[in-house]
Amino acid sequence: MDALLEKFKGVLVGGALGDALGKSLEDVPEKEALEFYGGAIRGFVEPHPTSPVVNLKPEQVSDETTVSILLAESIVERKKIDPYHFFQKLSAWVEKEETHRYPDPALISAVSLISSGVSLEDAGLVSSSVESVLRATVAGLFHYYNPPLAVEAGRLVSLMTHRSKEVYDASALVSALISFLLLESFNLRHEVDKLYLIESLKSFMKYERNKRYIDKVAELLRAGADVREAEKELGNSTFVFEALPLSLFIFLKHLDEPLEAFWLGVNACGLVGGDTDAIGYLVGSFVGAYSGLSTFPTELLENLENYEYYILLAEKLYETTMEFLERRS
Repeated sequence: MDALLEKFKGVLVGGALGDALGKSLEDVPEKEALEFYGGAIRGFVEPHPTSPVVNLKPEQVSDETTVSILLAESIVERKKIDPYHFFQKLSAWVEKEETHRYPDPALISAVSLISSGVSLEDAGLVSSSVESVLRATVAGLFHYYNPPLAVEAGRLVSLMTHRSKEVYDASALVSALISFLLLESFNLRHEVDKLYLIESLKSFMKYERNKRYIDKVAELLRAGADVREAEKELGNSTFVFEALPLSLFIFLKHLDEPLEAFWLGVNACGLVGGDTDAIGYLVGSFVGAYSGLSTFPTELLENLENYEYYILLAEKLYETTMEFLERRS
């Protein structure tokens, strides 16, 4: 298999897989999760009774994956990132409430406001939830060949529905990271290159406060911290600059064991519970971009809801990207 194509598949499927597995532990304190499941989960499990997605099946994804899939479909259909077309797909999905799987309330509010003719600025709707930047992984794929362009695309698709300084910077970080990983811009087996990667990601960020969240990741890596220490220092809530820095730390800390990084992301419950489906999505996407689809166990992939469709969509997105590059040359 073409190595780049395998990474396209790894990002889409890794994100969906992390979401599907992590959703079962969302908002569940670590102690309760360990007692209920008899340890850290290593496969599909029924959602914990206190999880907000308790009615979903083990292999099903939440709507955090749905939005990214809608963006990928839009790119394939339009042969480019078309914000209006993507919004139309979002709006049509929002109207089908029977298909929703615990969607981000800020997303639903934003789409409803825009559909009614009210701008987010006029409505004063501000959101810094991590769900807003998950779709930036797809923008990073489509413009992988040009990190600055990937950054602008990631911001565009994220800021459509979530307006904040945090989303402005976090979407840039996510899309740039996906681009860097596909381009293999850094030899991440060396600690110094991990730190250089972090500095390079920060170069796309505008706000100093947000940069300091990412500085903490570098500090924890230098100190040899483990994931538990990182959870305490960084946090693991739905706030984008808790879930995202923690995901970045987990990924970089365990580059030599990418599957272990994936499991740590899925199980990142913390003392009081956390946004484990978003963290699982991000770590899964990063792992997929770094080491490809083959990192994930076959038995998990084959049991993931809509797995074959995700593979087909990743292939189409790859083909669309290659065609787009040919037209630009």
